[in-house]
Formats: sequence, C-alpha cells, structure tokens
Amino acid sequence: MAPKTIIAFDFDGVICDGLPEYFHSACLAYQTIWPSTPEDLLTELQADFNELRPLIETGWEMIILLRALQQHIPKARLWAAWQIVVQQILQQENLNSAQLIEALDRVRDRQLQTQLDQWRGRHQFYPGMVKLLQNLLDQDDVTPYIITTKEARFTRQLLQHQNVDFPAAQIFGKEQKQPKTITLKQLLTPEVETFLFIEDRLKTLEKVQQQPELNTLQLFLADWGYNTAPERSTATKQGIPVVNLSQWVQTVTEKTR
Repeated sequence: MAPKTIIAFDFDGVICDGLPEYFHSACLAYQTIWPSTPEDLLTELQADFNELRPLIETGWEMIILLRALQQHIPKARLWAAWQIVVQQILQQENLNSAQLIEALDRVRDRQLQTQLDQWRGRHQFYPGMVKLLQNLLDQDDVTPYIITTKEARFTRQLLQHQNVDFPAAQIFGKEQKQPKTITLKQLLTPEVETFLFIEDRLKTLEKVQQQPELNTLQLFLADWGYNTAPERSTATKQGIPVVNLSQWVQTVTEKTR
C-alpha cells in the first residue's frame, strides 16, 4: 500500500554532522593524488575548509577545495565562482570527477575495514534526529526516505550504529547517479497526500522549486546544516521555510499525527 505521507531527508547536514570525517577523508584522498604534500600543511587548512563547506555539492569536490586552498585561491573567489574554479583545477591537474570519487571511496572503505570505530566517531548525529527517524519508521502511514549524495552503504553503516534499521530500499545515495529532483519525482505517486523534503543546501531546494511536477512538495531549509546566513535569508524570500531543529521536529510531529 502506497504511503499517504512521505518525509524525505538529506543526510549530511540534516541528519548527521560529518564535518570532521569529510576533512579527514578528503586529506587522505588528497595525499593519494598529491603524495608529496605534507600532512601538517593540509591540517592547517581545516578552519578554512570548514568555513567553505557549504560550497560542496558532492563529496569529491572536497578534494578540489583542499587543492584550491593549498594554492591560496582567495576565499572571495571561491564563494563567487566555485564551479568555475572546480573545472579549472580539474583541467590544470588533468583529473576528472570519476578519479576523485574513486579516491574518496577507496580511503573511506579502508577506514571501514581497519579503523571502523574512529571513522564512526568522526560523525555526530544532530540532537533528536535518531529518535525522530525511529518514530517515523514505526508509523504505518508515513514513509521516511533519505536522499543523499553520500554512498548509501556509508549512510546505512552510520544509521545501524545508532540502532536505526533504515530499510536499504528507502535510501537513495550517490550510486543512483541522478539528481535529487528525479528521485523526488519517482517517489511522488498519486496516492501521496503530504510530501515534506528537508535539505541544508539551498541550490538543491531551488532546483526542486523549478520543477512544476514537484510544486506540491513542502520544502524546508535546515538552519543547522551547511549553509550561510545570506542563503537562509534568500530561502525566506523565496518562500522556503528556514527551520531550526526543534521547529523541524515539531513540524514533523504535527504532520504525522
């Protein structure tokens, strides 16, 4: 039986804060590509990396962000023209996204095999999110989904460690190789009466707004995720509610009573 209510979550920046893991894994992947780079040189970039994390749309771009910082590209230029900088660095270094994806997945897999506890420990679930997911999974007429640019297997590993048995079929990860808008359209069947989608990336929500078929979705921007004050202001102007954690939990509770 099709669910009457769907609640779709982004993962990184909405359910889980993995910023320490992003930086650690990005550094490991970086050193497989540029092995002569001293570790302490990368460590010095962490504060700037954290500040610029809202630029990242997919994980492999984290390696490019480190390269840009290592090359002393001004932060103002990164904020203003991130995708142009990404393409310039790829061209300069004779790289492509597939190589960077492989490098990042390889170092993450190695950590899962040899340093699982440390890898898990670099992720922190946002307060109340684990309980919220568990409650939603217990309801018959609500189906939660996770739509993420992270590999689904990494996402599920983290959820299982929190005792959240999230069905694999309800996690759409990077391996789907399609925009989140396509996944949302696939989930939006005629039987669905209420469809909530929460993201921390404004550009993703804007792409949803541009799809007429998705105009029934209720969109939310998570203010606790990887976004900036100007983005939150823009979201409000565009009619996208900006919610904090307690507001989001209350919204979900009211919608699923």
